[in-house]
Amino acid sequence: MKRLRRATNVPCRPFVRFPPVSAPSSRSRSPRSFGSLRRLPSGRWQARYPDPSGAYRSAPHTFDTKRAAADWLAATRADMLRGQWRDPSAGSVAFGKYAADWLATRVDLAPSTRELYRYQLARWVDADLLDPTGGTVRLGTTALDRLDVSVIRRWFAAVTLTARQSASTTGPRRTHPARTWAASVGVAVKPTGRLSPDVLAAWKRAGAPAATAGPARGTGETQAAQAYRIVRTICNAAIADNLLNDNPCRLVRAGSSRATERIPATPAEIEALAAAMPLHLAAAVHVAAWSGLRAGELFALDRSRVDLAAGTVRVDRALSVLRGAVTGFGPPKTESSRRTVHLPPHVVSILGEHMATHTSDGPTALVFARPDTGEPITPAARSRAFSKARKAIGRTELRWHDLRHTGATLAAQTGASVRELQHRLGHSTVAAAMIYQHATADRDRDLAARLSSLAAPRPDAETCVISS
Repeated sequence: MKRLRRATNVPCRPFVRFPPVSAPSSRSRSPRSFGSLRRLPSGRWQARYPDPSGAYRSAPHTFDTKRAAADWLAATRADMLRGQWRDPSAGSVAFGKYAADWLATRVDLAPSTRELYRYQLARWVDADLLDPTGGTVRLGTTALDRLDVSVIRRWFAAVTLTARQSASTTGPRRTHPARTWAASVGVAVKPTGRLSPDVLAAWKRAGAPAATAGPARGTGETQAAQAYRIVRTICNAAIADNLLNDNPCRLVRAGSSRATERIPATPAEIEALAAAMPLHLAAAVHVAAWSGLRAGELFALDRSRVDLAAGTVRVDRALSVLRGAVTGFGPPKTESSRRTVHLPPHVVSILGEHMATHTSDGPTALVFARPDTGEPITPAARSRAFSKARKAIGRTELRWHDLRHTGATLAAQTGASVRELQHRLGHSTVAAAMIYQHATADRDRDLAARLSSLAAPRPDAETCVISS
């Protein structure tokens, strides 16, 4: 022993008697630990912890063992360190209440977009929907912390069913069955107005046949996809607010819909449409069809935004429309929509003649305006005029927005690249510009001929003449 002390040079210390170790108490908390554990009279363990504000909270449930409770505290502590901790009581807010608050704080939305979102929430979130099982779904009353994939799947099935039923019962404008019957038997009647007593009497003598139902306007697929997309967007906002851990909107292809193929107008049809429009709107058809401008962009143009010498129009604003009424001017749809568009020379000539005849003087005078007041043309007035013009040329399915499709298709047929189309149409993504490209039979036939020219010549092949 002496040798050991000399070798290590460690002085001897007096013997210290430590107090006996006591049995662990039912509440266990060390100065360095996070939270506390307590054994309940039932034998289960309760865990408590301080939240980021310092207030103590209890775990949402008790645990079978002390180890399980300690592991839960460790996981909660890790979530706080990673910034992923979520207040358990915050998720109790109803989805509809959170959606309303989210919409109220979206000050960046255009008035028309805000109105569309409000309608969609009232139609699909805050309403009772019948699901395929015969039950009723109201997503707006579901708490955020109760949302999961199964809840969203059942709600989306109810939305799809409701939208499909609505589309199947929605057709063209209703008309008196006597008017339909008269047209079917060759009796000349006006499309609107009071029917003559003779026509009504003849219809009754024929047995008062009912009018055949018109074709449905759609399948409801687009409405369901739009409803799903807004719910998914709101769930993403709840994640950013630490009210949801992940987005329950994970249904495959639920937010996508197949766009109906629209047949663009031909150059001859553009001429015919313009000729059938009122004089103060004829040039608007040419500009819309050859430039691809949106309706709101086109009818917001004034003299200061048109440069006839350069053949350009500057797009930096658009009409603001709310519930069909023009409320003023606002920014264009996206930042990429701010652009300068060159017009074809023949359209520049048409536009110049229009401005000399129908546009008032002054830089702020609207290029296309009401002839009597110079005020903006409302969408309803434009639609009424265009509806008559499309019937006159036999293209009753054509919409004003299809003129934008026409402009994109004509530009693509001249060899415009996707990037060039993206700029001309004012789109922020290439994918959006691709929507407006339409294949035509003539263009596809030319493409096939060019492909054949790339093939190696076959000396043993017989000459084949194809008659057209």
